[in-house]
Amino acid sequence: MTRTRTYLLCLLIATSVLITVIQVIRWSGKSGAERAQQEFLGHFTKRHWKKCHSMVAVNYSDTWHLERKQLSLLMQDFSRQFIIAPRVGWQTISMTKKNKSFEIKGIISFGEGSGPASGLILSEIGSYTAEPFSFRWKHSSIMPWSWRLESIEHPTLELPSGYFPGRSRLLTVPF
Repeated sequence: MTRTRTYLLCLLIATSVLITVIQVIRWSGKSGAERAQQEFLGHFTKRHWKKCHSMVAVNYSDTWHLERKQLSLLMQDFSRQFIIAPRVGWQTISMTKKNKSFEIKGIISFGEGSGPASGLILSEIGSYTAEPFSFRWKHSSIMPWSWRLESIEHPTLELPSGYFPGRSRLLTVPF
């Protein structure tokens, strides 16, 4: 091996190690959980359902007794009501570490979406956005960015009676 190749190989290894260290620092602890929160909401806004789904833990649970797949379908049902997806805003109120998870409490807001019933939907949702949502995130593997959403909680939000996530896709209107 020539001296030039040896230097290039060392440079490549050093660059790889530096990039890995930077990613570990960016995605560790509280900052990693906050970054995962923002990424999840960004995927929701852009309607990247597979990316949202992959960020939800397999053992996901919440106060509405939804499972991972049902949460994904609920997000799609909500977004389907808009021609242009609403902008999602998030303001963190507090973050606490519980066991190996981080609980992020904050206020979520929706705006600028358009569709036939968007005004009604956004005004109805507005009554729930005054109370904070709690998202619980847990780092799930050796990869620095592998955060998974374990649960979402809200003190007053209730799903409509008889609602089952994904059912709205099955409804058709006969002409």
